[in-house]
Amino acid sequence: MAHLSPSAIFSPSVARQQLAAAKDWNYIDAWLSTKFAGKTPPFERNNETLKALLALAALNETADEERDLLAQVEAKALADLQAKQDADPNAQILRSIDEALTREGHMSLDVLCTMSVAMNQPIPDMEKIGRGILDLQVAAYDLEQASERVTILENHLNKELKNINHLIEELKSDAYRPSADLTKQTIDYQRKTKVLAAKLPELRDKVASLSANASPKFTIQDVKVEEEKFKDLMATVRDLEAQVKSYHGLPQDTDLARLELESLRSELRDLSRQRDNMFEGLVERATPRKPRY
Repeated sequence: MAHLSPSAIFSPSVARQQLAAAKDWNYIDAWLSTKFAGKTPPFERNNETLKALLALAALNETADEERDLLAQVEAKALADLQAKQDADPNAQILRSIDEALTREGHMSLDVLCTMSVAMNQPIPDMEKIGRGILDLQVAAYDLEQASERVTILENHLNKELKNINHLIEELKSDAYRPSADLTKQTIDYQRKTKVLAAKLPELRDKVASLSANASPKFTIQDVKVEEEKFKDLMATVRDLEAQVKSYHGLPQDTDLARLELESLRSELRDLSRQRDNMFEGLVERATPRKPRY
């Protein structure tokens, strides 16, 4: 009872707690002495330290038990394997072959065993091992190509990320900051919007009244009639242009134009007379003459 505090003498619950703590500390001291060869390192003794050490000791004991169990399993498996090898009738033959192998043979056998284990082939087959090596080379090449594509994609993403960061920095610059009088402009726009919204019904009434008083629109029949008139006028214009073109080349003076016109008419009469004479001569030559008796 010497390790109990004075309050524990008058309180059985406090006495039980202090006895349990003392038992735990004795367990911790024994555990630490086994881990540190009887030399317990100095540390502060309180409830938090006790809880941490108890948890650590419990984990350590669990790990030790698992390690001991694993060691027992490995020892039993090794003993079973040794017993199986001793019971194998070919063990002596295999041992003799192993002792008779040269250094290169041992190296080749080790390589074959390693490749069989890597290829997950209990019974080595050179054809399967070769096919497995080719498959591994193909897989390695595919992985290399995929790695290169990932690298290219990563570089592209880094470039895009750099551009985005540059754009963010540019958006943070003074050029994209709102003007100092933005609040005032917003208030002015809101005030103008309210004024226009108040005038909107009046404007709608004016538009409705103007639409009611507007002159009637043209119909398709009216357009067709006007189109026919336009076509007649175009025909008249073409006739007048043809008549005007017939007088092309005449002098601008009226008297001179009349003189030239009379000259051309006289020339036309001479040409007509000449044409008639030529026609009569052709007729006479073509008409057979009657013989005279």
